[in-house]
Amino acid sequence: MEPIYPLHEMALATARALMAEHRGSHAESAELFTDAAERWEKFEMPWMRAQSLLGQGRCLLALGRGAEAAPPLQTAREIFESLGAKPALAETDALLAKALAATS
Repeated sequence: MEPIYPLHEMALATARALMAEHRGSHAESAELFTDAAERWEKFEMPWMRAQSLLGQGRCLLALGRGAEAAPPLQTAREIFESLGAKPALAETDALLAKALAATS
């Protein structure tokens, strides 16, 4: 699928990251989520940026890389908190706790 507009390109980047995660390709997915988060930040879409950072952290945790997962999860948490997104915040807090426990 070829994106026509910049928004389509960013949505496709996110979809690729989600598909890689679904396949269990966590290393690839973490990289794709990193790229998607950067794209969403440039497009000034905080919700999608936070979702991409959450995905990045989730994949890094799946790889046993808790220390690397903590920073994107913390940034996602800050964004979700600023948006008042309580369910997403709860999910992020749970993953952040795992990441921080893995670094102790």
